[in-house]
Amino acid sequence: MNKMYSSWYRKLAVLMSLSVLLSLWPRPAAAEVNVFPDVDAKQYAWAVESIRLMANKQVLTGYPDGNFRPNKTISKAEWTAMVYRLFDKYRPNALATGMQKITYFTDVPELHWAHKPISEIYDGSFKIGGYGLSRDGNLAFRPDMQLTRLQLAQLLYAYFDNRLMEKRYSDNDVCSVVSELKDVPVKMFKTEAEYQVAQADGRYVEDGLMDVESNDVFVTLILGKNTGDCKLGGDELSNVQAKALASLKASGIMTPNDQGYFRPKDYVTRAEAVTILDRVYTYLKKNGWLWDYTTVDLALPFNPAGTGTDSGSTSGTGGLNGSSGSSSFNNNSNSNTITPPNGGYSQDGSINWSDKSIVRVSDYFDDKGVIVKNLQQKGEIEAAVQPKGARYLTITLKSDEKVDMYVIVDGRVGFVKQEEFPLTLQVSGVTTVGLRSQLRNPDKNKRTDDLTTLSVQLSDVEPSKKKEKTKSTTTKP
Repeated sequence: MNKMYSSWYRKLAVLMSLSVLLSLWPRPAAAEVNVFPDVDAKQYAWAVESIRLMANKQVLTGYPDGNFRPNKTISKAEWTAMVYRLFDKYRPNALATGMQKITYFTDVPELHWAHKPISEIYDGSFKIGGYGLSRDGNLAFRPDMQLTRLQLAQLLYAYFDNRLMEKRYSDNDVCSVVSELKDVPVKMFKTEAEYQVAQADGRYVEDGLMDVESNDVFVTLILGKNTGDCKLGGDELSNVQAKALASLKASGIMTPNDQGYFRPKDYVTRAEAVTILDRVYTYLKKNGWLWDYTTVDLALPFNPAGTGTDSGSTSGTGGLNGSSGSSSFNNNSNSNTITPPNGGYSQDGSINWSDKSIVRVSDYFDDKGVIVKNLQQKGEIEAAVQPKGARYLTITLKSDEKVDMYVIVDGRVGFVKQEEFPLTLQVSGVTTVGLRSQLRNPDKNKRTDDLTTLSVQLSDVEPSKKKEKTKSTTTKP
């Protein structure tokens, strides 16, 4: 690296560092807001405001006990779901065609809770870090894999049309920055032949794909004699890792500690994931790209009424305690992931409930306790009601199509056919009732205006037991 170029590089690094400090330094937490009881304002000063912002927009959720568990690790599916909620216009695979379109992942079936976010985001550009081949040779995503910091950096390389990558960095800049990281393995080769041989270390298994079941940290390969004349070669994994690590450090989105350790094998915690997501949001906003990917404005307060529905309905009864709808329904869930008590884990750490007892809330009742949605085009209804001391909950389901529903009462799962509605439950002492619809004949290619209406009504007096027959609003042949 010549002196003139070295001087320019140092100036660029200083300018970018100042920009990062000004734009991405954690915002001061709002003193009047108590986010979660286990998020200590001093211990998590770097994360508390990001957590507050994302919680207000329901990008993230706490647990039924009211805690956030900031040190709990995060999976690829959980990360993807947060991205999907915050960046609600970012759907690259949903719009992809040809070789860029990924049609399936063998380990993400349609009934997987994160199938929609995963299938709509990850296209062919996520070949490094996003997906690969399983041991049996199938295309796999590993949704439940706990993300390491290096794996997340690899994912971020492809996100948002590579806009998180620093375009002003030359190959030499990238090599120099990565070589300074004390715990990221880097190896330099003087000849192209040596470089080519080094790629045969198991990093690729077939057609340039990686072994998706491996958590190995592969060496970053670069060409040159020293950091003054190094450059990137033809190895895709090495180039993605090097560019991602250098760019994320420059932007302040993901950085090494003061001692120069990036901690590539450390798992990403919930607090870290939320902070990184907030920094990505801020970086895109600072560069004028944010509104290409989202309609969510973190600066505005969150109003859940009607969110996730095709339209707010003014029909039907609602209102707390059996009112005629004059009062506003205020019993939407205050969390967007409803799990059974104790997080669903037994004392020995094993999972002790069916996945059907988890509700990922994406739909919210309007002020009359109603959700109206086109299930074929917009996906299933996933909602939850908090009785808040009411004794009875009446659920009404009407649809142009055949739709049944899972009803989850504090983790206990029941399956109710459409013909059995309206349904009245005794909910004294119940914390949350989850509701998840299920089309009997789902067809993604079907384009209709068929609507499903889900209504809930809370009361202290048991409603009449007279059962109304559910009728379709449309006569079908």
